[in-house]
Amino acid sequence: MGIEDKIFSFFPFGALFCLTLFCFVAVRIYAIRSRYMHTKQMDRLKDLVITGELSEADYQKLKNLLTK
Repeated sequence: MGIEDKIFSFFPFGALFCLTLFCFVAVRIYAIRSRYMHTKQMDRLKDLVITGELSEADYQKLKNLLTK
């Protein structure tokens, strides 16, 4: 199966496996980063409420928008 020579042997399923594994890892990293960025945005909103730059009503509106 594959291209065979005296010196070179290529097995395409190994390359497909590596490509699939790389895709799974990339999607997982994207999901983790997305979750981290979401919690970071919520922390920034809380900081704005604490410093008084944002009212509680506006905070609730923005929180609802971000969680949807």
